[in-house]
Amino acid sequence: MRLVLLGETKPIDIHVTEYSVVSRGEAATLTIVGATASRRWLAAALREFVVGRRFDIPANAGAILKLLT
Repeated sequence: MRLVLLGETKPIDIHVTEYSVVSRGEAATLTIVGATASRRWLAAALREFVVGRRFDIPANAGAILKLLT
């Protein structure tokens, strides 16, 4: 994805290189396994707060993401 943040002079790119979706009944979780960013500070934040963590998502979103893999 490409973001334009306030205070930044150029767009920032985030690339999710690998993710996992696990569905169990009505629930689904998304785990970002790998991600990179065009700014070092954002890449560090992704590693600290996003990569390796599980996020609950709606089951229908999980089904759609599974179709993309």
